[in-house]
Amino acid sequence: MTRYGKTQCFSINEHKRFSVIRRLIIVYGRVRKLNIGGKTFHVDEIKRLEKNYKDPNKMTMIFMDKKKRDIVFDDTRTREEFFQTVSQIKHIHKSEKDVKTVSVFCCTWNMGEVEPVNDIIHLFDDAGDHISGFSHQGRIAHDIYAIGSQEANITEKDWVNLIKRALSHRHPAVQYNLVGSQTLAGIRIVVLVKSDHINKISNPEYSVVKTGVGGMVGNKGAVAVSFAFGSTNMAFVSCHLAARAERKLKRNQMYQDISRQLNLGKKSKFSSFDLPLRFDHLFWMGDLNYRLDCEYREVLERIKVSDYNGLMKYDQLKSQQTHGNVFYDFKEGEINFPPSYRYKRGSRDDYVYIKYKTTGNVHNVPSYCDRVLLHSLPQLKQTQTGYFCNLAYKASDHAPVIATYQVSTRLQYVSSKNTDTENESDDSLKIRFPILQAKIKTNSPDRFCVKFFSYLLEGTPTSKPAPRVLAEYDDELSGFPVQYGLSKCDVSYWGMGDIPELEPILPNRDYISNDYIFIQVVSHGSEECYGQGILTMQDKVKSDTVQPFSVLLRLHDEVCGELRGKVCLSRNPVLESRSLFSDQLVNPDWSSSMQPSTRNLASPGGRSSGSSSSPRSQHWSNEYNDDVMMRGYTQGFSQS
Repeated sequence: MTRYGKTQCFSINEHKRFSVIRRLIIVYGRVRKLNIGGKTFHVDEIKRLEKNYKDPNKMTMIFMDKKKRDIVFDDTRTREEFFQTVSQIKHIHKSEKDVKTVSVFCCTWNMGEVEPVNDIIHLFDDAGDHISGFSHQGRIAHDIYAIGSQEANITEKDWVNLIKRALSHRHPAVQYNLVGSQTLAGIRIVVLVKSDHINKISNPEYSVVKTGVGGMVGNKGAVAVSFAFGSTNMAFVSCHLAARAERKLKRNQMYQDISRQLNLGKKSKFSSFDLPLRFDHLFWMGDLNYRLDCEYREVLERIKVSDYNGLMKYDQLKSQQTHGNVFYDFKEGEINFPPSYRYKRGSRDDYVYIKYKTTGNVHNVPSYCDRVLLHSLPQLKQTQTGYFCNLAYKASDHAPVIATYQVSTRLQYVSSKNTDTENESDDSLKIRFPILQAKIKTNSPDRFCVKFFSYLLEGTPTSKPAPRVLAEYDDELSGFPVQYGLSKCDVSYWGMGDIPELEPILPNRDYISNDYIFIQVVSHGSEECYGQGILTMQDKVKSDTVQPFSVLLRLHDEVCGELRGKVCLSRNPVLESRSLFSDQLVNPDWSSSMQPSTRNLASPGGRSSGSSSSPRSQHWSNEYNDDVMMRGYTQGFSQS
């Protein structure tokens, strides 16, 4: 990076240049898309810099007076170098410390269409006589409060004011600012943050999805708020899914519809990925309505002796998660509290079994309808510090359920070296993939390409289309649970001649290790996605050594295959460039069981069915032997 005290100039365009001299940013020359002339700015006047991910050459300066200035650079690398220079200067002179972890309080409450009492201060307790569950933090002022509600009978404005007033009484020394709120009929989400962190909040987005009758009614569905906390992207979802015990598959489908239709992360270059992969932390709360498949009397007996763990074997949500049908890779804390539904209104000692309705009586076994789950990207730590049921408010037949967390943040990379950018970086450093193998469960006859997405990269590099063969998928040897059912798959191979070398915007190991590479396997031509995954770079860039990796591929919350290969960050190619595309080379270890993929197959994206009479294929070894992988032709191979 720029040596502190040395002038560093960046050309924005032929009429515009920036100079950074110690803590001064000097702007001079003719201005294009920056109407500030030759005015001089002190670094402390800049609140933050925001990269535009739709236009990789664009950046927005946000000043302390809330004014914004857009800057267009000649190229992405110049933008990144300027960003790093300013960030380093601000880092050296900043008065506040980096926030490495954030405490988050999530509450979901089906309010039963009853207007809440005027004082909800106890809703924000982490401990107390009315708490059933676990909490390891005591009473603290969390950094973020997210309150999801269903069947709310209070206006959004009044509800926000009520929450703010309760927090000010609960934590009088702390002020909270509203990040955002969203409402769909009685479904609502409200997110607040400590005023100390408000300058870190950017890119707020809001979305709603209706999943009621015909997708047109808002009595069921979801609302969501997302934003960036510094460099960490967070999203909060509050939902209300279909009721009744027998509708668990309907609930699964509603979750899928919500996950696909929530219009969040649209400013990100990862907008084509599934919702959980667009955010570092995704908090999902609500009246999910999953029930206990258990007799009423047995539930009451287990509640009486606090055998909550014993109830979990009857829990529909746990079962559906185990089978990979819903909320894939979401985490939920240990449930050590009684079912939150269906209480007798005005009591927290009695449950009501029969619900009288004009359409007929409904039997309701006490169940854990109200839940909070969290999905985080790899490398990011999360600790659930509390998960409990708040029994203080009794007007609704649901009790509020609260989850508290400590989650790590992604700190903006800032070089700590007092060296020039030219010496710190090495333009010859490239991310190289000597070989890749994708196994996709699909009925598509198309050939596949691999696309690489990352904030590290300019553009979206894409491999050549690869030849494919049909083989059996060995779940047991692959290390992935058998319940994913990948009994049949198509296998694609790529060599170095097929895979582009990935050029980081800043060729610096520390910079690269701070991020991810997102991967999509897409159809050649139509670019329809058949699987997506994420590769962490933290342990892949410490040296030039080639390292194996394995990424589980999923699509719409369903596991659909895996991508295996080797990766390295090096100055020189690790192997002679060879093309599997032209040579039609495949792994001979598979040759005894691979059949040409020449079937008359169903529509793209469909899943394979039926069984094969061929013996189970040998699994691609974990040693990733390049010589074995690259040698010889397979007799009788027919390219799709």
